[in-house]
Amino acid sequence: MGNLAKTAMIAGLLIGMTGFSGASNAQGRDISPTLLIETGPSDNPAYRRMVFVKYLNGTHVTSNYKAYNRREFINLPDKSTTDNVRACANNRATKFSQIKAFERTEASLKRNNQPPEVRSFCIKNIKNWNAENKDKYLNPIFNGMPYVAGGN
Repeated sequence: MGNLAKTAMIAGLLIGMTGFSGASNAQGRDISPTLLIETGPSDNPAYRRMVFVKYLNGTHVTSNYKAYNRREFINLPDKSTTDNVRACANNRATKFSQIKAFERTEASLKRNNQPPEVRSFCIKNIKNWNAENKDKYLNPIFNGMPYVAGGN
């Protein structure tokens, strides 16, 4: 294998392992990082809803992203309440059934032209994260959001 191919392979592995924030230890074992995901009405009138994705290390937010759609995440300083972060770090993760219930409720609210609810989800220690569960857990939270900017 040539040097260029080795460099490309190593770069691909690093990018795949780091995800948004560099949580490579958990992802390297194919276990989800600890994520606090918060969703609610958008602060941008062009979008109905927005999502915050916070990567946690213990009770500290290591990375915070805001998204109006499913493709573009804006890195910004964290302004989380310590109660939400502490609750995610120290309590059980959100059950998948609760995430699916949110998906159904959110679809109903959208159909009825009602505003979205403010909700929080704690995702942590999910096995087979990259292999199969990342989409399974995140898609229900992001469903109903446009795939790209302006695609509302």
